[in-house]
Amino acid sequence: MCFATLALALPRQFPSDSYQVKLQAVNDPAITIDGTTVQLAAGVLIFNGNNATLVKSMLAPDVIVRVQFNSQCQVRRLWILKDEEIVPVSFWQWLTSGSFTPPCAS
Repeated sequence: MCFATLALALPRQFPSDSYQVKLQAVNDPAITIDGTTVQLAAGVLIFNGNNATLVKSMLAPDVIVRVQFNSQCQVRRLWILKDEEIVPVSFWQWLTSGSFTPPCAS
């Protein structure tokens, strides 16, 4: 029973090649993140704030998420972030950034 309590207290770890973005729209099989439309990969893994998996139809817009891309520039994993997991973005960084450009886009 102690181990279960310990597991719940540990913060989630995200891959270093994942990006925090705002999910603005869901139009299966695509999503719009920070003004850029990207495709969801076949078999995309979607995790809620408790790390339980969700199906694509359960995705709702206007949330902050982390995404990880595959080599075809499709979202392969998506995590819906809890408030305490959101990394604050400075006003100047937000003001000067345009739409999100996936790292694999040419």
